[in-house]
Amino acid sequence: MEGYVRVAVVVNLFIFVSTVPADWPSSCKEIISRERWGGRMPVAVDYAIMPVKFAIIHHTVTPECNSEESCSKIMRSIQNFHMDTLEFHNVGYNFLVGGDGKIYEGSGWHKVGAHTRGYNSRSLGLAFIGDFSNKKPPSIQIQAAKDFLKCALDLGELDKDYKLFGARQVSATASPGIYIFNDMKNWPHFTTSP
Repeated sequence: MEGYVRVAVVVNLFIFVSTVPADWPSSCKEIISRERWGGRMPVAVDYAIMPVKFAIIHHTVTPECNSEESCSKIMRSIQNFHMDTLEFHNVGYNFLVGGDGKIYEGSGWHKVGAHTRGYNSRSLGLAFIGDFSNKKPPSIQIQAAKDFLKCALDLGELDKDYKLFGARQVSATASPGIYIFNDMKNWPHFTTSP
């Protein structure tokens, strides 16, 4: 696998081997893959044309998590709900950010998610794991989201002039919660008019 660095991680006596491109931008941290968090295979996959023009921030309105083990458990629960109850093909969000400061793969890169009606094929959906309607997320979670958006930009997944907004700006939802939404107003690419 020329051009890649192999990293072995031991978790609860299981060894996960993650392949990270050797030329991965420094802004990019390791992303916890669907296989690593114990997810199911998607039912179907729809591909998006890259780079996308929008990044949309959500929160999951689930319990919070602060370790890879607890975040993985919540990821499996979210995937089960999205696939079994909502009949999505996979996790609706492209990626999720845990309270442990790690990014978790949802539907992933180059895939059409199911997170914001009317924007799914032209956006990257990033969700904070937890309910932030009445509280702030940990600073490590906020920083991980900001770093991830920089990574997506550096990888060419987001258009260089992409617009960032909260789900509440384009649909009837309180997502991503008032605290995240107010913080986002100071992030690069935030827009008041999607």
